[in-house]
Formats: sequence, C-alpha cells, structure tokens
Amino acid sequence: MKKFFSTVLSLICICGLVACSSVKQPNKQNDLNQTSVAEKKQEPNSANDKMTELTFWHSMDGAYAEVLNRQVKTFNEGIGKKNNIHVTAVFQEWPGTNALTMAMSSDDIANMPDIIQLYAENVSLIRNYKRTVWAEDMFAKYSELTKKQDLLANTISSYSIKGRMIGVPYNISALLMYYNEDLFDKAGIKEVPKNLADLAQAMKELKDKTNVKHALNVQVSQFELENWIATQGKKGTFFGNNDSGHAGPLNKFAAAENGSLTSFLKAWQNIVSTDAYKPQNDSIKEEFANKDSAIVIMTSSRIPAMKKLIGDKFKWNVAPIPTVNADDKQGAFPSGAGLYIINRDDKNKVKAAWIFNQFMISNEAQSMWLEKTGYVPVNQKVLESEAYKKALTDNPQIAVAFNTLKNTGENVVSAFVPAQNIVNKIIKETMLKFGKHEISMDEAQTQLASGVQKAFDEYYKLNPES
Repeated sequence: MKKFFSTVLSLICICGLVACSSVKQPNKQNDLNQTSVAEKKQEPNSANDKMTELTFWHSMDGAYAEVLNRQVKTFNEGIGKKNNIHVTAVFQEWPGTNALTMAMSSDDIANMPDIIQLYAENVSLIRNYKRTVWAEDMFAKYSELTKKQDLLANTISSYSIKGRMIGVPYNISALLMYYNEDLFDKAGIKEVPKNLADLAQAMKELKDKTNVKHALNVQVSQFELENWIATQGKKGTFFGNNDSGHAGPLNKFAAAENGSLTSFLKAWQNIVSTDAYKPQNDSIKEEFANKDSAIVIMTSSRIPAMKKLIGDKFKWNVAPIPTVNADDKQGAFPSGAGLYIINRDDKNKVKAAWIFNQFMISNEAQSMWLEKTGYVPVNQKVLESEAYKKALTDNPQIAVAFNTLKNTGENVVSAFVPAQNIVNKIIKETMLKFGKHEISMDEAQTQLASGVQKAFDEYYKLNPES
C-alpha cells in the first residue's frame, strides 16, 4: 500500500520542493509544542463549554478508509464527546501533502489541517517547519490514553529524530515473503528460504520441478531496496547518512559507500541468473492467486486481500523476507504512515489533536485494524486483546507480521528520504533493467549510486538546511 507513483505526482512533488524551500526554518521551540519535563502534566480538556473542531487529513481509501472512519466515529462518540472535541476526516489524494505544501508557502493556517497522516518519505516536508508539534513534547504533557513505551520499539525509533518523536505511528505494516506451500511441496523444498542464496536455490527447484510461470515476482523499488539494506547485519544498516535521516538531514546515499548496496546487488545477481524471476509488477496479487507466481514480496497489509483472492485454491503462507547475507537478522522496518500535528495558533486545538492522536494509537483503535486489514497494531497491548486472538484465527499470517516487527532491531528504520519520488523512480527503473538483463550488476551499482546522490544534491540546492 505504501507506494504508488505517477508522472503527475512526480511533477507535483517537485513543485512542492520549491514551495517548501521558502518555509524551512530552524527547529525553534515555541510555547505550544515545547514543554519542560518539570512542567505539570495536563489532563484532557473535559470542561470546555465550546466544541473544539479538528480537521484530519488522510490518504486512505477502500477497506482501510472504512476502518479509519470507524476509528474517528468511535472517538467522536466517546472520548471526543466527553471532552467536547469533534474530528472531521478529510480524504487527500496520496501522498496527501500537496495542499499542505501550498498552504505552507504562504503560512495559510486557514487551509491547513490540525492532524495529517504522512508517510516517512514526506517527513522532510515538516521536520523543520515552525508549526510542527513534536509528539515527544506532548507525551511529556499527557499520556494517559497511551504511553510511549506501549509502542513497538522500532516504531518509536522510526518516528524519532535525534531521539525525539516527531509524530506517532498509525498504520504500519511489514514487508513479507508470500509463498505457495503446495508448489514448495511439489518442488521438494523443505525449508522456507531465510536468505537470498536460499531463495535463488528454491527458485531453481521451482523452475525445474513445477510448471509455474515465475518462481519469484517482485519489482524492486525504493521500498524493497531500503528493507534489504536496513536488515543487513545484526543491528541493521542505514540506507542514508545521519542514521537514515533520524540523527540529522539525510543528504548522502550511505548504502553506496558502506558496502550494503554492493552486497545486495551481488546476492540479487543470483536471483536474476535463475531466469525464473519476473522483475515487473503487473498484477502481482492476482498472479500469485492464480498460481502464476510461486513467491511474491508484498506488505502485510495485503494479507486479507490475498485470503479473499486465493480462497481454498491452494495452501499459502508468509515469512520474513530473506536476508541479503546468511548471518543477517531477519526483520523489516515499519512501513506505512504516522500522525502529525500542525499548530494553527490555537492552544485548545493542539491539546485536542493530541488527545485524538493518543486514541488513534491506543489498544482500542489499533485493534480495529485487525478486522479488515493486514496492518500491524503499533500498540503492544493489542496482543492481550480478544480482537487479536480472533484475528489470528481468521488470518494466522498476521502473527508473522507482528513478530517480524517486534523482533527487528531498533536500527532497522525507514529512511527520511528527500526527493523521494525521484529517488524511487531511479531505483525502480535501474532494478528493472538489471532484472531484465539489460544492464550488468556493475552498471546497476553505478546508476544507483550516482542517480540517488544526484537527487539528494539537487533537493538541497532548493531546500538548503539551516
């Protein structure tokens, strides 16, 4: 679910970078989003006579929007009603930043949301924005509904900059390997591949012993490449410098310098060489359901959809993605989106927005993801709920996604990538050519290293860091 790109969105995002350059500011403290630890914790506004109206921008549709709207309705009718808070959810086309970028350019607070759902690649837009309300400071004020430590460990690190949470994780998933158990049995594959060398061998067996069209189907874009970079080593490896943007601006393609990109491409060369690999994503879900592909790489958010498509056609399961090296620790970074608060010069709205965000990451709200989606609840207390037990009965694969994230190291984080639409395009096109034998491994290395770095350099010419 994470990434869909088009030429139009690319042009819009490039324009957005220019607009963003006029509002980048040092991360100054202000009286609404900064609080000393010694300040007395504040309780929710339960005595407000006037209703506080909040606008929540999101980019969820389909079954995901159904759950989101149910969460908002539950808040409005419960905690919101008690505290005189009403939230209106407003759909914005993915990635949901275009209208905000325009409003930021002229400080048009009338046309900004109080809460916005953003994906990791869009955090660069607001990380230095004067109106961004940092979640770390709000946790210090009020954390009665959900405490910071209730969250999965690597969601905390994934939403933090210099050790401070800028937003809260909301809808997250893990990149997983989906595989056809019946075809594995037919090919005599006894163990699920744990690294890319194992995967290449399994692909050869599937090619030789079954009539499947493609042993593996995955189109490697930034999302997949990031995961295979991040999960290298025991503690994880950073895609970009400054801890992939979590310790400072990401302006260097660190993977091209620390050897992790080379390690991946060498391992991927064995995948390509099997001639049993489809490097392009046409109808990946449907092709897996129709037994055209034996193995696919997709996010856990697609588990319920795959259950409907497959039905009882064959046995299937999911597993963590194979690692690049045999001694790497399997895992995934939490993909998906978080919730961020914008200060529109109204203290009551800031307080109310935080109460809403606290609810959206609570056990109650996060349990709702389990019914219709493959999102992983960010709140660990969900494990104790009846909703989780029921979900495991209906979709046991969800446990794999949850455990994959829970057992992943804190250093395995999504990168705060600037110029993300351009970076993704470079990676996607280069890996497609590599997968089709149109360029060599060395050529792929050169094109990725130079192309991604050039995208970063051009971004910071338009958006100089203070």
